[in-house]
Amino acid sequence: MVMAVILLLALALVLGCYCAIHRHKIGATYLKPLLKNTPLEDCYHATPVVPEQQKSRRRRSIWDIPGPQRIPFLGTKWIFFVFFRRYKMTKLHEVYADLNRRYGDIVLEVMPSNVPIVHLYKREDLEKVLKYPSKYPFRPPTEIIVMYRQSRPDRYASVGIVNEQGPMWQLLRTSLTSSITSPRVLQNFLPALNAVCDDFIDLLRARRDPDTLVVPNFEELANLMGLEAVCTLMLGRRMGFLAADAKQPQKISQLAAAVKQLFISQRDSYYGLGLWKYFPTKTYRDFARAEDLIYE
Repeated sequence: MVMAVILLLALALVLGCYCAIHRHKIGATYLKPLLKNTPLEDCYHATPVVPEQQKSRRRRSIWDIPGPQRIPFLGTKWIFFVFFRRYKMTKLHEVYADLNRRYGDIVLEVMPSNVPIVHLYKREDLEKVLKYPSKYPFRPPTEIIVMYRQSRPDRYASVGIVNEQGPMWQLLRTSLTSSITSPRVLQNFLPALNAVCDDFIDLLRARRDPDTLVVPNFEELANLMGLEAVCTLMLGRRMGFLAADAKQPQKISQLAAAVKQLFISQRDSYYGLGLWKYFPTKTYRDFARAEDLIYE
């Protein structure tokens, strides 16, 4: 009985999503013929008349920004669902390039929690936002990181500068960025980063096919290069991720796999339904396991 109710609810949700997305097509195909030759036929074509002066006075809001159709409890995330087959989460660069073509240089994305996300594509618009004077700018946090770190106060004093808001963000920013971004500090790191880049080039030469000159699994190697650079900067030592011949120690391989899983879980939590907020789904368990491995 319970399974039947769940199945009916799922079917109703899918049907509701389809009707909301294709409402114009459904209206023209099914509703219009039903109203033909009836007193209500004119109502189908009726549009509210708004005086031009009233139109000009109306202040446009964030919800007037063009973007995919919003659906209650799903926002615009339905575009990634398998049964719509419109976009793939593994090719997000193609997704946002297509949204730019469809809706223009300013596109609205809406989270299932009804939080609006505005995507800017023009450099001039990006400059306006970045140069806007604001002591406490708001940036939607990575929710799965916030939830996990708040559940472990024994490990984390905050959710991190990327996810904090308000006064705490301002405190972390003033404490960290001055030392990280100073020219003197950056100049001291350049020799170590140059060595990382040289090892990365040597690794690519060793892994590329001698006939086609194609480097297999280039994305994985690029991820290792980024991880090596981060560890060099943050820990002050080389980890050996870019070793071309020597077999990596097990801990090194586990750390690389955990970092990769961390990004996969963040992606799935952001573009999924967000069920991990209510009970520990596989996405949340994989994320927590990766965080624990990196911390330990």
